[in-house]
Amino acid sequence: MSKDKNRYKGINGKVIHGTTAEERFKEIHGITIEEWNAKKEEEFITKTGMSYVEWYIKQVNSLTPIDYLKNRNDVVSQDDIELVKDLQNLGLNDGVIIVLLDYVNIVSRIGFIHSLVREMGESWLKKNVITIESAIAFVREEWKN
Repeated sequence: MSKDKNRYKGINGKVIHGTTAEERFKEIHGITIEEWNAKKEEEFITKTGMSYVEWYIKQVNSLTPIDYLKNRNDVVSQDDIELVKDLQNLGLNDGVIIVLLDYVNIVSRIGFIHSLVREMGESWLKKNVITIESAIAFVREEWKN
């Protein structure tokens, strides 16, 4: 099916006319993406008693970078351990390292390229990203751009 035909393919028989992702989302769900996210956040707060950010910070604080890597891969290579040690030697704390590794894990399609992760760690230090909260804010800003 061509790209144009896919664009106008119906959802449950309904033709979607929106030209942007936001418009299409609103046509399908009846609310904006922002409203959807707020609704999901409220449901999460009701279920857990904390926001997504509070929950994430709690998770990050309960792990070491090595634990994070073990949870991700089951096996941690010597290179991964060296990467964590290098990031710690740069001056990043464990929580910021986990946020950095998590960010790279989400955005990288080819996995950890250790030299690139080290460069990112250096960049975060130069930009004064030294707390979990500032790392989360930095990642959110990067994601928007």
